[in-house]
Amino acid sequence: MALALPARAGAAELPPDFTAPCPAYGDVQICSGQVPSFDGTSLDVDLTLPMHDTGARHPLIVMLHGFGNNKHEWEAKTDEGDGADKLRWNNHWFAKHGYYVLTYTARGFRDDGPTDDSQPATPNGTSVGPPAGTIHVKSRNWEIRDTQWLSALVAASFPDVDPSRVAVTGGSYGGGESWLQASQPAWTFPHSRDPSLPVLDLQVAVPKYPWTDLAYALAPNGHGGGPSRQDLYESSQAPPDSDTGGGTPATGNPLGVPKASYITGLFALGTSRGVFDEGVPPDEENGPENITAWNARITGTGDPYPDGDPVLQQAARGLTELRSAYYQDEGFTRQVGGREVAVFSIQGWTDDLFNAVESFRQFKYLKRLDRLWPVSVAVADVGHSRAQNRPETWQRLNAQAFQFVQSQIGGSHRQATTVSSQATSCSTGVAPAVEVTATTPEGLSRGSLTVAYSGFPRTLTNPPGALDPNGLATDPITGNPGCRTSPGPAAGGYTGVSEPLPDHTDYVGLGEVRVQYALTPAATQAQLDARVWDVPPSGPALLVTRGTYRLDTLNGYDTPVGTLRLPLWGNHWQLAPGHRIRLDLTQADTPTLRPNNLPSSLEILSSPRLILPTREAREQSLTGAP
Repeated sequence: MALALPARAGAAELPPDFTAPCPAYGDVQICSGQVPSFDGTSLDVDLTLPMHDTGARHPLIVMLHGFGNNKHEWEAKTDEGDGADKLRWNNHWFAKHGYYVLTYTARGFRDDGPTDDSQPATPNGTSVGPPAGTIHVKSRNWEIRDTQWLSALVAASFPDVDPSRVAVTGGSYGGGESWLQASQPAWTFPHSRDPSLPVLDLQVAVPKYPWTDLAYALAPNGHGGGPSRQDLYESSQAPPDSDTGGGTPATGNPLGVPKASYITGLFALGTSRGVFDEGVPPDEENGPENITAWNARITGTGDPYPDGDPVLQQAARGLTELRSAYYQDEGFTRQVGGREVAVFSIQGWTDDLFNAVESFRQFKYLKRLDRLWPVSVAVADVGHSRAQNRPETWQRLNAQAFQFVQSQIGGSHRQATTVSSQATSCSTGVAPAVEVTATTPEGLSRGSLTVAYSGFPRTLTNPPGALDPNGLATDPITGNPGCRTSPGPAAGGYTGVSEPLPDHTDYVGLGEVRVQYALTPAATQAQLDARVWDVPPSGPALLVTRGTYRLDTLNGYDTPVGTLRLPLWGNHWQLAPGHRIRLDLTQADTPTLRPNNLPSSLEILSSPRLILPTREAREQSLTGAP
């Protein structure tokens, strides 16, 4: 059912507060005010004007904030911003380079003002209020239209805005929207609602630590994706042409393992700083969407997750077709043979919320549509916690992103592009500037390291019978800042350690754990969680990566006996000679991942194999023991 929208409220122009000249904050002018969106909901908006002597016609960039933040996030008094993520990537930097910069508080959130002295103290506002000022979680029918509507108002109100040169960027919540906006090269919605508003041409998007499949990002199932349905670099909730987010083994993958600590934290943050949509207005495309009810069903009630559950079906469609770029197949396929939106996507190796696969799957999908689609991916130790977000890492990434924007803003164009990766370092001081590039995500590696672990058969149970201290220590929310270390072997699970590495090895990519298993006949659902560690000759073991796989025989996604490939979340990690590689296997990696409600016994029948892609062009094998 198409979304029915009320008649547009007010004239198609910005309020008088946005009449230049606007208040000066240092050497930039920023207009501020409450602006009615397409449905009349008042939004809290700032518009930074381009600095003087930067040309007669100006591009527009929209900078979208993260979940729970507000319009101030990408605003700064200087080019340096926060010295890291915002370093030469903020409203001041772009205004100096001749851009109009639109920043606004997303629908449903309140503006509590600047978070530190580096941000200009523009007036506080709110984007909570009638008729629909609630958090819709970046629905293409709400927040996506807000951005396009406000941008069209800016272009209509300031004649020196060039409607053919538009860019969008944002981090996390804003990154997910940036990818969604890239599926719509021509922003026609405002003009369709009011012919006095111009059609804008989106040329380039720069998502930072974004999602492209929100269902998989929040609850990874561990099953493969892509045309073969087996590609771990394109793991997803469903194929990109799905309009429902799956729902059967023939149309997608099972609902995955919820990232419990993150989901709990995000829901609490949204509740404290805004108001979630709870099904009002009732005439939405997906039916009345009650975000609170989705959260209660997925993380509160939990397993079992039967196919056909109406709340789960609505959530699956809502989190994929309506909120994720990977499922905007109609929008992306229409661009082939015409103008394709250029995208520079920055993802974090050590980001446990939105993993590297979020950019990898979208890159692979677009390159299947057109091998010269102008999409690049850069991966590094950045993003949500556990990422270190070192200033020198962000300096390189932001410089690359800005160069990309400048090359595409005048008209996006097809070209050969790359995937690049910067190495993660847990050493003190400046991280080494190790960067590799390839034409595909898999191409970052040229060989592999395989470790076969002994001590099997062995049975893992749920509940495991013991609280694993590694779960708490490695959790991205509750764990200590920076690189995570281990209190000891995995309690209630299996821990194996490899023989020492004979040579230096660069692990770069995702990797997997291959496991032959047998699920007890009484069990119909289970999960297998894995953690991989770097164990030096002395000192603590360092967490390299983790992963999860959800077994579902109840709905026919898995068999009671078989072989599974558990995908790891990946990293670019330098393994030194003499170091050992530790593998933990368990049925409960709490609090990071929500444990299954259903008791189960999962027998691992033979030696599992850890397979890590390596930069070195060699096939190396090691053994491991408990």
